[in-house]
Amino acid sequence: MRQHVDDKEGPAISASENPYADNWALFRRGLLDGFSLPAFMVAASMIGYGALVHSAGLSLAFGVVSTLGIWGLPGQVALIEYMLLGAPLVSMLIGVSLANMRFLPMSMSLAPLFRGSKSGWRLRYLWVQFMSVNTWVGLLRRVPELSPDQRGPFYAGFSTICMIAGAGGVSAGYLMAEAMPFYVTVTLVFLNPIYFAFVFAAMRARAGLLAFAAGAVAGPPMYMLTPEWSLPLAGILAGSVGYFADRFLKGRA
Repeated sequence: MRQHVDDKEGPAISASENPYADNWALFRRGLLDGFSLPAFMVAASMIGYGALVHSAGLSLAFGVVSTLGIWGLPGQVALIEYMLLGAPLVSMLIGVSLANMRFLPMSMSLAPLFRGSKSGWRLRYLWVQFMSVNTWVGLLRRVPELSPDQRGPFYAGFSTICMIAGAGGVSAGYLMAEAMPFYVTVTLVFLNPIYFAFVFAAMRARAGLLAFAAGAVAGPPMYMLTPEWSLPLAGILAGSVGYFADRFLKGRA
């Protein structure tokens, strides 16, 4: 991870050395890379969100727009939860924002990868909106073989197929909600956290895994104590536990 961020300029790859010499070829390569496990996981987990939107009495259009606008399943679920609870707007905004706060360090590590590319650097705020754990990991895997100018088109293709899969999954879940038991469809929401746990385990992110475990323990009691504020409180507590526990373990090593 560190070597990816430090290598801001990327390798110098000429058109003759690189099989993806033009932007459309890079875009298609991104589509093909995303059209596998990442897109499948996004679509499967969004089926659960679509069923949740249907059970809340909201429209399919709301489900698709909230998916593409928030583009973070924990934040989307938090939005529905707070709407059903009738929580204050401030609590809703804080909860949804904190649920997607994990994107902040990802954004900080992703933005430097587009330095050296005029179009990529100019569109960096758009790329951040497209970012998810899947697209973040997908780009990092290709960074060593792509120059800064080539990363934008590849990332756009990868992100596009993931967002299409997400919108399709929401639609499928919404339409299947009446044909399948609710507990079956909504359970698919939990596929993404499980997938993320495997991703972080493979990347050896000990602090993230510790925070994940702490959140699993702290979440239910916090919800019983204060449903409206359970997500931000559990997130702050779990993140703090993960961070300080990781520092403590490093100090003992």
